[in-house]
Amino acid sequence: MSIGGTKPDLIFVELIHKSLRVDGTRLLDSVAALNLEHGPRRVPAIRAFFDQYSNQLQLHHSHEDRIFFPIVEARVGRERMRLDELTSQHDVLEAELRTISHELALLDERGGDFAAGRVRACDALSMMSETLAAHLDLEEAAVLPLVESEIPVADYKGLESQARHATPRAQAHFLIPWIVAHATPTQRKALFRSAPPLRLVNLAARHRYRRLDLACTR
Repeated sequence: MSIGGTKPDLIFVELIHKSLRVDGTRLLDSVAALNLEHGPRRVPAIRAFFDQYSNQLQLHHSHEDRIFFPIVEARVGRERMRLDELTSQHDVLEAELRTISHELALLDERGGDFAAGRVRACDALSMMSETLAAHLDLEEAAVLPLVESEIPVADYKGLESQARHATPRAQAHFLIPWIVAHATPTQRKALFRSAPPLRLVNLAARHRYRRLDLACTR
């Protein structure tokens, strides 16, 4: 987070990273906890939450590839920001998301081997979580410090504005209450201070998000 406006305020991306990490593990735990008696009834809710999570991760990658990374590359070059490695990880993660979606769809089908399907879905989620953790670690070590040191505050605000306008409204109604739910009180204040309209989006969408969240994890 910037101090006194001298560096770009990264609270938004920091909360997205935090939410992705936490809920990748939480989805894995939710699937692992399924049993044959009650599990089939819960799979649709887990799938619904995963679909939103997956859409958000892919949108985050799209914003990085099209909006943020080109600006950093223009300032410091591909090698310094390890761009080739980052974009390769994006491709791997998107393939892993497709595998999880496929395994959850099979788990939702009646008549299959539920226990075996649960194991496959857990394996896919575990692999994705490991890849994601390594990817976010790399971004936080190689890119975010460069954003803070090389991108002027006004330019970064413009990039964030582009990303907000490129976010479909339906996805924003998941994104905002999702990151607010993972924020500490201090982070929540900083987030709303960085972009006051986010408070209104959160108020409008938080009840729907909570229903989706509770259905996934209850």
